[in-house]
Amino acid sequence: MNDWPALGRAVAAHGLPTLASLPSEPVEPPIWTYLMQLARRERITGLLVSAILYQALPATTEQAEEAQLAHRASMVTALALEASLVKTALLLEEAGIDYRVLKGTGVAHLDYPFPWLRSFGDIDLLVRSAQYDDAVKTLVATGHRRRFPEPRPGFDRRFGKGSCLVSPAGYEVDLHRTFAMGPYGLLVDLDDLWHRSSTFELAGRVFHALGPEERFLHACFHAALGNDPPRLAPLRDVAQMHLARPLDVDLTRHLSASWKADAVVARAVQLSEEFLALTSDTPLSRWAMEYTPDRHDRQSLAVYSGAGRSYAAKSFAALRALSGVRDKATFLLSLALPSRRYLEQRQQRATGRWRRGLTEVLRSRRSR
Repeated sequence: MNDWPALGRAVAAHGLPTLASLPSEPVEPPIWTYLMQLARRERITGLLVSAILYQALPATTEQAEEAQLAHRASMVTALALEASLVKTALLLEEAGIDYRVLKGTGVAHLDYPFPWLRSFGDIDLLVRSAQYDDAVKTLVATGHRRRFPEPRPGFDRRFGKGSCLVSPAGYEVDLHRTFAMGPYGLLVDLDDLWHRSSTFELAGRVFHALGPEERFLHACFHAALGNDPPRLAPLRDVAQMHLARPLDVDLTRHLSASWKADAVVARAVQLSEEFLALTSDTPLSRWAMEYTPDRHDRQSLAVYSGAGRSYAAKSFAALRALSGVRDKATFLLSLALPSRRYLEQRQQRATGRWRRGLTEVLRSRRSR
């Protein structure tokens, strides 16, 4: 196989209806080394091991052992993170704070046939905006450390995606308020995320994640807006949730439209179909492949990818999603004149943030 990246994408698509093909013979050592590095980086070692176990990917004895050892290491991390999740959840519950488990842990237990197929590297929790500051204070009081301060007190609770805290054991706990920073995150109706839930058990405790359709939409946000180029695990999540079990398409489309997130969902499905060479033919995939974003969405999407992608550009673009002069003024003031502690930790000047963000937004608009 000459196309090494295509081999990685074929492993990520293992078990799905796909045109991506795996080699009929064990690959040569340089290709195998590349594949192992990619599988670790993209957190698809479980799919790699599964492809070998089910004889979809021929491998030498040494290659199979290396894949199993790599995946064992990722599962050791996953178990440690799940133990940390149990402790973190107990702290929040004792403080009377509601939460939902997001991404890795919940997706692994709810959307894959076996949890070991989905690796993850941190804990992600959604909390209500009204309880957000209390959640951060609760964790900080028990030894967690914020990686970055918020620009001004109350900014994260009103405008931010969330914040990353590091536990005393060194594990990252991402506290989310919404799905993404920037314009699309501010348009999500956060009340919609708390009406329903799916449950799974861990260490004898019941945990709540988002409902299936809300979980799928979050996966779309993560795949379409999270990284550029997109990572394989989030793209696999989109396909897994879409194809492995029936989604309520009407509810999915209703939520997507009401959040003005059709462009995000369509892009995520399009990327999943493209990268994983899927052969799915469902109402949702047909809608996504035919969808064309308008000028407004093209401008919004531009701040999440390519040269225009930055914290500052997303922040300036978020202004369009804010309603009311007071919110816009508070948002701008927080970015223009953040706290000294915030600037010192970010090692940036306020004027530099303004200039860079405005330049990137204007550039992205001209390119469209």
